[in-house]
Amino acid sequence: MSSLLQQTETSGILQPVEADVLRETGGLSIEWYGRAATALYRAYSMARKLAGAKACEAEVILPSISCATPANTALLAGVTPRFTDVDPNTGMPTLENIQQRWTPQTCAVVFIHLFGQTADLRSLAEWCRAKNILLIEDLAQALGARLPNGTSAGSAGDLSVYSFNPTKILECGGGALLIRSQKLVAISAELAESDSLSLDVDEPRVRTLALSYRNLHHALVGLLREGAVDEICSAFLKLQPAYQSLYLRRMKDPAALARVWSTLQQVLAHRYQNAQQYDECLSEGNWQRLTQWQQSGVCWRYSLLVNFPGKLVDFSESVRRDGFHVSNLYWPVNDFFRPSDLCPNASQFARRIVNLWVDSTVDRQWVERCAQSVLKNAARFA
Repeated sequence: MSSLLQQTETSGILQPVEADVLRETGGLSIEWYGRAATALYRAYSMARKLAGAKACEAEVILPSISCATPANTALLAGVTPRFTDVDPNTGMPTLENIQQRWTPQTCAVVFIHLFGQTADLRSLAEWCRAKNILLIEDLAQALGARLPNGTSAGSAGDLSVYSFNPTKILECGGGALLIRSQKLVAISAELAESDSLSLDVDEPRVRTLALSYRNLHHALVGLLREGAVDEICSAFLKLQPAYQSLYLRRMKDPAALARVWSTLQQVLAHRYQNAQQYDECLSEGNWQRLTQWQQSGVCWRYSLLVNFPGKLVDFSESVRRDGFHVSNLYWPVNDFFRPSDLCPNASQFARRIVNLWVDSTVDRQWVERCAQSVLKNAARFA
């Protein structure tokens, strides 16, 4: 019951935020948590409960280009993660990719709007309804984005997950689960009544664990690039229980989100303008630009798919040595959890992707200098 009371108190503080999100998405209810991971855990638990007799064998289909959190929280909820390949030009799965991974045990599909990109989910939503499985939208990198049909991201899924933790569009702490039907609201309330997991955490310990986990992931990606897949998968899965306390927590300071919510459009405009600046500076080069942010209205990070995958690491390190943020660590998570779910397009995407910062830590002049570094170093390695 304490979790239900806490949700009521948090909803009161965040009523203006809830009103905006529900109006944009047509959702029915929002639940607030300390992390998007906790919201995912609740979403999986709801899908597992709906699976009924199949609950002990329940599976969720996840995109192979993702962080490890969606898969880790699936395991924590007693659901087996299965991984689908992606479109090599976007890093997001197509309907056909997802259909190929479906089994009679599938209880949910998670669609991640990657890097602020969105996709038309109407056909996927219709297919999920026909299969009687939940569609979960993950908006961790796409807060405020529009789908290609003009509707709000978060309006297509049965459930939608939001994140406000570090590196996200708004960085104030917390996560949310948007629910779009009364049936699912009732199921979530039932789960909250019987939930025996404590959502309270030791913050210093969690910060230490989070840093350890990030460093572990970065180190293992380097080994995976060299092909040590089976060894890494085995070791990685054995280590996961040590990090369990990272995933389940209450929203500690809902007022922080209430304070920054009114800045969302300003934040999105800043990111969009920086992305436009990159686009002008990097219009020609030995790469493919991911430009769907121009339609979605949201750029999480500016993304390039370089045409020199064998030199990606050396190229990225050279840009870093010039003093600029660059990320290339989006390794297919199937290699960590289930290598037998082959995802060749994801492997190709991971060996080409480079992300550049557009957030509040950078301005127009910084972007111009970063783009010059990218051009200079690409000429060396391409």
